[in-house]
Amino acid sequence: MSLLSFCGKFAVWVSIAIVLAFIVLIALAVFCVGLGAVLSATNPHAAQDTQQEYPQLQDNISHAQAGISGAVRNTTGG
Repeated sequence: MSLLSFCGKFAVWVSIAIVLAFIVLIALAVFCVGLGAVLSATNPHAAQDTQQEYPQLQDNISHAQAGISGAVRNTTGG
């Protein structure tokens, strides 16, 4: 077997390995997204979790708006 033939076969095997790894990663991503969707849909405490998270999100938005206003004021000099 010549060096060129060996390199060609090695390249083919590497390509196959890359394609198989890509397929496995896509399958894993689909599985994880599906599992997350099922857990989210079947969560009996979803409404309670949302009620607890909503005030925190409102707080975060208020802080972000204040930061943006301060940045704009500093930039425009107003």
